[in-house]
Amino acid sequence: MKQTASYQESIEHRKRGGLPLSSGISAEAVRSELETILSSPGFARSERLSRFLRFAVEKTLQGEGDRLKEYLLGVEVFDKGESYDTRIDPIVRVEAARLRSKLKDYYLTDGRSDTVLIDFDKGSYIPVFQRGRPVQSPEIAAKASLNVLRHWRDLLLAISLLLGCIATFWAVSLYKSNTILQQQARAPQRTGLNPLFAPFWGRFFAPGAQNHVVFGSPMFFSSDRLGIFLRRTSLNDPTNVVSDPGFKLLAQRFGPLAGPYFYYAEMGDAIALQRLTAFFGQNGGKLTALPAHLTTWDSIKDGNIIFLGTPRMNSLLRKLPVKKDFEWGSDNNIYNRDPQSGEQKIYETTSNRDATTYFVLALFSGLQPTKEILLLMSHSSPGALAAVDYVTGPETIRTVKDKLQLADSGPPKHFQMLLRVAVDNNIPVKTEYVTHHLVEPAVQKH
Repeated sequence: MKQTASYQESIEHRKRGGLPLSSGISAEAVRSELETILSSPGFARSERLSRFLRFAVEKTLQGEGDRLKEYLLGVEVFDKGESYDTRIDPIVRVEAARLRSKLKDYYLTDGRSDTVLIDFDKGSYIPVFQRGRPVQSPEIAAKASLNVLRHWRDLLLAISLLLGCIATFWAVSLYKSNTILQQQARAPQRTGLNPLFAPFWGRFFAPGAQNHVVFGSPMFFSSDRLGIFLRRTSLNDPTNVVSDPGFKLLAQRFGPLAGPYFYYAEMGDAIALQRLTAFFGQNGGKLTALPAHLTTWDSIKDGNIIFLGTPRMNSLLRKLPVKKDFEWGSDNNIYNRDPQSGEQKIYETTSNRDATTYFVLALFSGLQPTKEILLLMSHSSPGALAAVDYVTGPETIRTVKDKLQLADSGPPKHFQMLLRVAVDNNIPVKTEYVTHHLVEPAVQKH
C-alpha cells in the first residue's frame, strides 16, 4: 500500500512511544475494523493468523506495543514453551510475512472500501493504523465496473505478454547455461578432484568410479474425454497407482484416465541437476542422471548413488536400507526421529514455500564396499537447488568440513545434517546450518 503523509506521521508517533493511530481514528474504530477483517473468508479459515492479528492489535491498543517481540509472540500466540529459541525456530518471522501478505490481499478485495487500514511495517510486529480510502458512491462504483469490463481485453493481452516474457526468460537462461556447459565440456578437464572437496567427495571421484544421480518427476494422468492433464500431489509411486484411493477418485470424476506420464522436472530441480553435472565435469568426474520412475536398484547398486529433489517423488528413497533421522511427513514438516539435546522434534515448514524451506544433506555407506549414498533432499525446488550449491561451493564445503571435523585422509565420515533455507521468489538466498547427527558404522544396514 502506498504510504501517505499521515502514515509517515503515525510511524514517527509510534517511535515516540504513542499509539500508531492516524488523526481522527479511535480505538473503537480499529477494533471494529479488526472484527471485520477476522470475519472475512481469508482470515476465517486461518485460525493461527487471526490469533496473531488479534493479539498484536489488542496489545498495541493497550499501550503495550513495545512488548511485541518475537519471543513473546512465539510463546503467547504459537504456544511455544519457555525453551523457545528464536534463532532456530523461525515460525514467528514466517507467519508475520504471511500476515502482511494476507492483509494486502484483503485490502485489494473484500476490504478495498474500508475506512480504517491495519498494516505492519516489514520487520516489525507492531501494527500501524491509518485512514483508508473513502467509500465510492454508487455512480462512481458503476463507472468503475464498466471500466473493469472495458479493460478485460487489455488485461488478457498483458497476461499473455507476461507469460511470453517469462517463457523467453527461462529459454534464454537455459540456453546460456547450456552454452556454458558446452564450453566447459570443450575445455581441458582437470585430472582429479580439487583437494578442497576431497574429504567429502573423495569416493565419488575415485579412479573409475560410477556415479548415479536419481531425481524425481511429478506424475500426471490424462483424460482424453476432457482433453486435460491431471495431477494429485499424493500420487507419486508408479508401482501402486490403480489401487490408490486418490487415483480412484480422479478416475471417478474425470476418467477414463491414461498414464502415468512423467513429462517434466521442476525448474529448480533441473537447474540443480545441471549444476551438479557441471561440478563433476569441472573436477574430472563422471555422473549419470536417471529419472526415479525408470531406475531400479539393480541398475545403480554397484556405484555411488545421489538422491536429488523431493522425497515423495522418489519411490526408491522410501526403500533405502538406512535409518533416516530427519524425515518429511505428509504435512511437509521435518520430523526428528532421534532428537538430541537442544533439538526440536518437529521443524515446521510454512505453507508458503516462498519464505523458508529445509533440506537434508546426508552421507551413508553405499550398497557395495567403498561406495557411498548421498542425499540432497528437500520438499521444494529451492531447497534442492540450495543443497547442490551447498556441497559444490568452496566456502560452504568448508563449513561442512568444520562441523563434521572431516579429515583430509582416511575413510569417509557418515552423517545426517539438517539445513534451513531462506527463499525469495522461489530462489534460495541464504542457507543456515541447523544440526547434524553422526552415523555410527554399527548402525549401517547392508
